Order: sequence, then C-alpha cells, then structure tokens
Amino acid sequence: MSRITTAILAAALASTVAACAAGGLSDLGPSAGASDPDPTAATLAPTTTVPTTREPAPPPTPRPTEIPGPPAASLAGGLEGPVPGELGTFFWGGLGSDSPWIVPSIAVTAKPGATLLLALSPALPPERWSVSWSPILNGTAGRIADGVEGAWNPIRFEAPVLGGPWGALVELHFPSGERATFYWRVDVVP
Repeated sequence: MSRITTAILAAALASTVAACAAGGLSDLGPSAGASDPDPTAATLAPTTTVPTTREPAPPPTPRPTEIPGPPAASLAGGLEGPVPGELGTFFWGGLGSDSPWIVPSIAVTAKPGATLLLALSPALPPERWSVSWSPILNGTAGRIADGVEGAWNPIRFEAPVLGGPWGALVELHFPSGERATFYWRVDVVP
C-alpha cells in the first residue's frame, strides 16, 4: 500500500471514530468516549449495558390501499372433485387485469351434457353471469361454439354434448360493478 493510500485510510478512520464518539458511542460505556487517545480503544474496551424494557410492537394495520381481489372459483360436477379455476380478466376494487383466453393444464372430466356447479369462496353471489365454450385445438382455444347466460344462484350450467377437450370461460358480474372471468378445461368423455 502506498503512503498516500495509508494516509487517506487513516484520516477516514480517524474521522469516523470522531463522528461516532461525538454522537453514537455514548451507550458503549464509560470508557468509550471522545477523550480516548487510541481510536481503537473504544471498540476494544469492555462495555456495560443497561437493561431496558421495550414495549411490544403494535400489531401491523393494513394499509387503506390494500384491496382484496376477486373470490376464488371452483367447478364441480365432473368425475373428480371440484377443480379451481384460472383467474383471467377482472376489474375489482378499482384495479384490473386483462387476459387472453387461458387453457388450464388441469381438466374437469365430465360426461356429455353433465351439470356443472360453480362455487365461489367467499360466497359472493353475482347478479349475472355468462359461460362461453370453445373447442381446444392444439392446446389453444378455438372459436366460441356455444354459450349461456344466467342470473340465478347457485351457478349451474351444462357441459357440451360433443366429446373432446373444451375451454370454459365464465364471466361473473357483481352488484358492486366488479367483475371477474375464470377459465377451465373440460374434457368431455362418453
């Protein structure tokens, strides 16, 4: 190390120790003060700590900008239990997201024309809803082939009568003006 570098480092260390002694080392004990002739003495001297009682931290409160999102949706009526839907486009609490047609990898397996039941958690009843069906070709949704609209609860609709993989798009409209779209893959088997 050159003499210049050594001098610069020594000056930086001396100014740091002086700044700490002036404002931050007072709680290190009686031997750690600005009057120490050796700057390393403050860090090597034994310290005494005064026990302090701390008040417990208050529980965190949610920020007013945190808005819960749409409810979770699941589809039942197939040969297995309820299958969660994939959330797509939604407008909720002033926030929104736009999504293309989603083809989930997990499928509901249903008989042709089977009644399917949609459940929401939390159970927020929509004022109206619609279902659109599209055949799945090469892993993507094709043209919309069929659909149904309703305003009754619980939400029930029928699987397509033609066999094969289908995409279901379910759009829910709530009385508050919020809406959410969910997607399922439904494999119709004879």
